[in-house]
Amino acid sequence: MHNKITCIEYDAFMDEFVPEPVPQPSSSSSSSSLSSSATPTNASTNYNLRSRSRSRCVSGPTSPPSQPPTTNPLKSVPLPKTEVDMYDTIISALNKADLCPGYQFASTPHKGDPSEDTKQAVDCGLYPSSAIPRLGITEDGGFGRTDWSSVEIAIECKMHATDHDPFDERMVNEEPNAETRRSVLGQILSYMELIFRRQQRTFQFMLLFIGGYARIVRVDRSGLFATKKFNYRAEGNKLAVFLWRYSRLTAALRGHDPTAVRLEPDSPEAQRMRNRVKTVAPDDYVAQAFKNLLDEEWAWWKLEVPDETDPTKSRFFLVAKPHFQAPGVVGRATRGHIALEATPGAGDDFVYLKDAWRVVVDTIQKEGVILEKLREKKVRYVPTLVCHGDIPGQKTVSQAVWPKYHPGQTCKLKKHQHYRLVVEEVGKPLDQFKNSYELIVALWCCVMAHSQAYEEGIIHRDISAGNLLLYKGEDGWLGLLNDWELSKELQQQTEEERQPDRTGTWQFMSARALNKHTKTIVIQDELESFFHVLLYVAIRLLPHNCDESQVPQLLYDYFDDYIPHPTGHLCGTRKHTVMCTGVVSLAPYNVDPKNVGGREQVLRFLFPESEATSDSAEPTSSAASSSTEPAPKSKQFPAHPLNSIVDELLCWFSAFYVLQREHVPLVPAAQKKAPVDGKATWTKIKEWAVTEAKSQYNDPSTTKLPGTTAQISQEVLKERAAMLSSHAALLRLLGAALDDGTWPDADRCADRKPKKGWRPKQLDQVPKGETIQQSKKRGSEVLDDQSSSSPSKRSRV
Repeated sequence: MHNKITCIEYDAFMDEFVPEPVPQPSSSSSSSSLSSSATPTNASTNYNLRSRSRSRCVSGPTSPPSQPPTTNPLKSVPLPKTEVDMYDTIISALNKADLCPGYQFASTPHKGDPSEDTKQAVDCGLYPSSAIPRLGITEDGGFGRTDWSSVEIAIECKMHATDHDPFDERMVNEEPNAETRRSVLGQILSYMELIFRRQQRTFQFMLLFIGGYARIVRVDRSGLFATKKFNYRAEGNKLAVFLWRYSRLTAALRGHDPTAVRLEPDSPEAQRMRNRVKTVAPDDYVAQAFKNLLDEEWAWWKLEVPDETDPTKSRFFLVAKPHFQAPGVVGRATRGHIALEATPGAGDDFVYLKDAWRVVVDTIQKEGVILEKLREKKVRYVPTLVCHGDIPGQKTVSQAVWPKYHPGQTCKLKKHQHYRLVVEEVGKPLDQFKNSYELIVALWCCVMAHSQAYEEGIIHRDISAGNLLLYKGEDGWLGLLNDWELSKELQQQTEEERQPDRTGTWQFMSARALNKHTKTIVIQDELESFFHVLLYVAIRLLPHNCDESQVPQLLYDYFDDYIPHPTGHLCGTRKHTVMCTGVVSLAPYNVDPKNVGGREQVLRFLFPESEATSDSAEPTSSAASSSTEPAPKSKQFPAHPLNSIVDELLCWFSAFYVLQREHVPLVPAAQKKAPVDGKATWTKIKEWAVTEAKSQYNDPSTTKLPGTTAQISQEVLKERAAMLSSHAALLRLLGAALDDGTWPDADRCADRKPKKGWRPKQLDQVPKGETIQQSKKRGSEVLDDQSSSSPSKRSRV
């Protein structure tokens, strides 16, 4: 949320974000396409809690005021002595004022939503009256539990007006420096994230009560605006007018997406979803995944997708719990769903629906447009477009309002447009490979896709572990290069148009791109990102010689670490050192000063113990007997083919980095293009890779570790670095390795990456609710939790 917070006067806030409601001809006309489970019911159906000793959800008069309130409903509320006092007095007073017909306020400070792993609970909230029974509020006035899927406005209460204020109006960017205040900011952002996560929202509001003061907060995918704090006992009419207006707006103006219809559990659409997976074949991974997502605790939806190939119509898709959801509050907020088409006449084939808030920039085309171009050019191993389109009228407004309150300053907020995309293929994460051979096949396919797109003038710019998928094709499991959202045409890449922001996923960006925020992404950066993906997955899931207890530290040092800098974080020392030296040294991790165990200090991948061979026993003389006895058989392991791939690539990268440091111009090597054949199978294409590889790698000297770069002639360095000037050398290298018959059958092992991630204890933790900005970054723990998060990205335009 860095540089994305603005505090303004109450009147300005209301003028910008909370319009006066337009009279509606009937009560039903103000409803969106959301069902009654998400929309307030008539006051006559309210859950009556009048008899409680604590009126936390008391219904008000049956005839709510039709004009904006002029009185202060919080005038008589005493200053709180504890937060519990605030839950009682403030919530009771707001309910009695009956400002919001069809809604009720409830206190839920201690019980989290049981369907959420986080178990977080917001202090209070405004809920549709129909949702009150689900909160479990007892008749004796006990607190209820938070329900993230139905809360309309979250309300947080804090005791101290300054120490617990998440915004600091004295600071230029209005972000607090004090740790306690920063913690509160992270807390409220995490609540907003949960509401975005569980509902179909375009924006949302939140109320903060801090001591005797209050703030109203609004956030969309571009930025956050808050009112300057005001004394709610003296100026409580400000809250009253806000709530009166808010509750009378249409669902769309309250931040609900009218193109998303919440399905009732007994609806024909919901029943069709269940019926589709009543019987699932053991090898049908897509149907099994869809079945696992039919979580009754989550809302199910029918989503509308405009079809830009035919602007006169839209298509509809049924989805349940997201298969993938990016973390954070601002940004692209990508969600992925395995879906069934609900359009009349559609079949029962599963598709993949991507819901995102794309960055609107002239030089970045919609992902669907890029996929259609790739299809026309017969680029292999990329998703097949079904339909796509912008959701009409759903754009962020924070970036448009921001300049008005920051005259003369450059706006760092981006314009986001709600966008949906549907493709035919439903892949699975790269880290679900069966063995290292399958991993390299998938990598080869994705490099091939990148190569063919590059030849057609399109560069991906976001190679990451989350964007390389496994997909079941005719020849078994192949790779699929996904997420072309940040791709650009090469002719559009100019240094002058660049903003000082990075493109890609931190953990897999090249060291050079991390060290120069405005750097144009070129082919060498993309090939380096492929290498980082390979290394990341292999260190986690394949046998190697690094001390297992030290793997979390190695993963952090290489992929997550950074160097603080006034211009923003720079590449961590470990990744940069590996790129420059060409060696993944294990000296800091295999602590054995005398090397008694004989353990190598360079990363080596190993065959699993179960696939070891044994030498025949050799006779040995015994000092105690004249007889000859056989010695125990020793285990022998062939060299893992992955080592030759890693060593060769590091030779190329280290040469490239040395020459870049010395500003030596490079001449691209003459390299043959891979064949483009839309009908060719993996087996046929691999024949080309193997044939080309035999002539390329017949010189043993090309596969030696680089050693000290000072000992290598500049001509050799140029030859090695030139291998990165196109995709052909990498494709040949991978093809040659795949032709090797010594790949292990089952070398995948248990994941060494801690499920909850790992960070050095001395470093400050980034609150989970915060989006990574220029001064913050997420750990790689978010890369693999497919149920709730995804790679963190920096959209540079």
